[in-house]
Amino acid sequence: MTNSYIICIPSYKRHDVCNNKTLTTLSDNGISPDIIYVYVANKEEYNIYNQTLDKNKYNKLVIGKKGLVQQREFISNQWATNKHIVFLDDDIEKIDLSLSPLFKKHTLDYFIKYAFNECVKQHAFIWGVYAVYNPFFRKPRPELSTGLNYIVGAFYGIINRPSREGIQLKITYANGQKEDVERSILYFLSDGVMLRFNKIGFVTKYYGKNGGLGRFEDRLVPMREASEKLYKKFGDYGNIKTRSNGMTEFVLKKIKPFNNTHVKKNTIKNKTVKNRK
Repeated sequence: MTNSYIICIPSYKRHDVCNNKTLTTLSDNGISPDIIYVYVANKEEYNIYNQTLDKNKYNKLVIGKKGLVQQREFISNQWATNKHIVFLDDDIEKIDLSLSPLFKKHTLDYFIKYAFNECVKQHAFIWGVYAVYNPFFRKPRPELSTGLNYIVGAFYGIINRPSREGIQLKITYANGQKEDVERSILYFLSDGVMLRFNKIGFVTKYYGKNGGLGRFEDRLVPMREASEKLYKKFGDYGNIKTRSNGMTEFVLKKIKPFNNTHVKKNTIKNKTVKNRK
């Protein structure tokens, strides 16, 4: 099993949130601070975070770029090809492994190493977890899905390929909305397989009032515009859905993996997991 990975946390104007939530969650889960990096937008933000964050809970504070997509791109470009990188939002309150027969008796570190190891086995370059914490939705789902799935940007891992043109975000680069949807599609088209661990959940607040990508109300129009652009480009892979609260989504279709090296049934420690259709 692979033993080397890093955790990168993009954060903007949420120094207290980053310190009290994600960094504390990782510490509570026994993750070594040596592998944790926090990325901020500029020198001003750096000074604030440097005064606020508990230095016992992370390795290094780095000035990157403003904008979520731009920051993720900066992070990818900073690290070597094939580096195993975990991306976490700055407001993760809890990570739940308890619904998984495979991981419930293990640590978060074990899960992350397992996820990357499974990527190597299945020739995948991205893994994610279920986007909704509610156990009601996670419990009946298969342990692992390998076809086209939504890999939520709040918690996912990649095997780094900074120079691979086919996975560079373009449609969502400007406003950052639906960037994780575009990434999901591009990785699937590039590799034919992606991994999502459906029984793993986490607690976060997707639409906070301050920092991050901004308030929910301010994001409605950019979300709609991004969804429309995604549909124009990738209409074969999803459809637009508008919720009662006005939020527009680009919902991905369930498409089976097409990687030639991938098998239709994946065996995880003698437990066969069928691909979710």
